[in-house]
Amino acid sequence: MARHAIAQQMTRYQQLGWAMGSFGIAVMLGVLTSYGLFYMTTYLGVSALLAGQLIGFSKIYDMLTDPVMGQISDRTQSRFGRRRPYLLFGGCLSAAAIVLFFLVPDLGSELATIIYLGVVLIAFATGYTLFSVPYFAMPAEMTTNADERTLLMSQRIFFSTLGVLMISYGGQWLIRNFGGGAGGYIRTSWVMALLVAVTMCVTFFATRSTRKLAPSPRDQYGWRRQWRLVAGNRPFRTYLAAKICLFMAQSSVQGSLLFFAYYVLDSDESILAAFGIGYTFGSVLSLYMWNILISRFLGKRNAFIVSAIGLGLVFMSWLLAGSGEHVIGFYGRFGLLGIFSAGAMVSGSAMLPDIMEYDRQRTGVNQEGLYAAAFSMIEKIANAIGPMFVGFLLAMTGFVAARGGELPQQPQSAIEAIRFAVSVVPFMLAALAAFIMRNYSLAENSSDPDD
Repeated sequence: MARHAIAQQMTRYQQLGWAMGSFGIAVMLGVLTSYGLFYMTTYLGVSALLAGQLIGFSKIYDMLTDPVMGQISDRTQSRFGRRRPYLLFGGCLSAAAIVLFFLVPDLGSELATIIYLGVVLIAFATGYTLFSVPYFAMPAEMTTNADERTLLMSQRIFFSTLGVLMISYGGQWLIRNFGGGAGGYIRTSWVMALLVAVTMCVTFFATRSTRKLAPSPRDQYGWRRQWRLVAGNRPFRTYLAAKICLFMAQSSVQGSLLFFAYYVLDSDESILAAFGIGYTFGSVLSLYMWNILISRFLGKRNAFIVSAIGLGLVFMSWLLAGSGEHVIGFYGRFGLLGIFSAGAMVSGSAMLPDIMEYDRQRTGVNQEGLYAAAFSMIEKIANAIGPMFVGFLLAMTGFVAARGGELPQQPQSAIEAIRFAVSVVPFMLAALAAFIMRNYSLAENSSDPDD
């Protein structure tokens, strides 16, 4: 297939401004995924099963609101465009929800605390949906150049990786220097909330003059017709199946990592510092390499497959980890996770705008928001299943919850379950993602399926 001979359609300021929104997304997701389950079970006395269910059900709510948000952003007519107004609203609500999640008042009963957490998690999910669905729909509008989309996604992954570093290294550093304990988490949440608000608002202002598409006639946005068109998009079906497997693998590891540090490695939150440093260096230093490999050699599909296999092997290597392992082992694993995660994210993210353009040419409908919503739904399904699975696994193997940061003796069955959740489960899911992606059929830099 011939490559696009189209000049870049976005300035560097616009590219980086849009990509910066991923920093806020990464921080927001990381706060809940990395600290949420641990904070509720260790400082609030919530059982592992109930804490996992609270997070999981909030993700399910989030998932159900995605199609609504996709339709709303597809149909919106405003002087700011179809997508941008929601970036501003979502950023402000997301920041507020982060603080409220950790700043839990003394309500006098466990039931009241559970209800409070449930309401805050719903607000958290709503803010994320308001921002993320329009955000992921924008690249298909802002540029028609497939290579520029790959570049745009590389920049997005760069900021997303910095967000991961902020959560992992910066988060535990802030918690420790803010005095540790529940107070350290609460003060850290204010910093994280400020970062989320600022970066998401930057995306709103930086994209004000980017290319935009007008809404299609309203009679083309019927629910049944749209979902039928989406369901008939074979490359998209394959893409979603592979992505949900990889998302589930990563969420299982993230939800278990602190438990693994404390109860298997005899470590603490400092493992997140090693993760942040190793992951960031591996990811950032490999971005240029992945751009070259994708554009000149492997293509997006093959790069995704290679990355998924690499991630699976790194996950499986946690079976060999134990107390007293040399620090090089930590940094080596996390560096490799960064390298292969960057490959999976750049290649996978760059596929989505191509799929949206293919759909637009196939159906004649500008329904990028619905595709972004479907993608976001899959991500949230995986992130819901991850904490729910970890919480269920811990509960079924006798994990003992605590208050005030205590670390009670855990049964051996719970220890083995933690090992299983960070190694075998994510390995199997990553391998399945690579196998499924073999059937992805959209030709590189083309709007035609490569049959």
